[in-house]
Amino acid sequence: MIGRMRCAECQTTLSASATVCPTCLSKDAEQFRLPSQGRILSWTTIRRAPAGYPVTAPYNVVVVELLPGINITGRLAAQSPPPMMGAPVKSVGQEHGCELFEVTPS
Repeated sequence: MIGRMRCAECQTTLSASATVCPTCLSKDAEQFRLPSQGRILSWTTIRRAPAGYPVTAPYNVVVVELLPGINITGRLAAQSPPPMMGAPVKSVGQEHGCELFEVTPS
């Protein structure tokens, strides 16, 4: 499960830097867990890593839909099969603050 914050009043999912809910202006937030499985909505292959980024290129950055309307950006683990649109994935941890996913058999 992936941890995130949401508004305790209206249940809106909050960004990591939010201090006030953009929907109802509440300052009360609570942690909740997202499912660790989803599907790939989009991806790109990074062939030249940005300076100071501790991952060796090439690597795949993916946008994963965990629940309807809840998308998360992460990276495919090095040992993962290649990405495909709609492919099922599961979270396999975090590395350098980035969620790692792996393509799973359908």
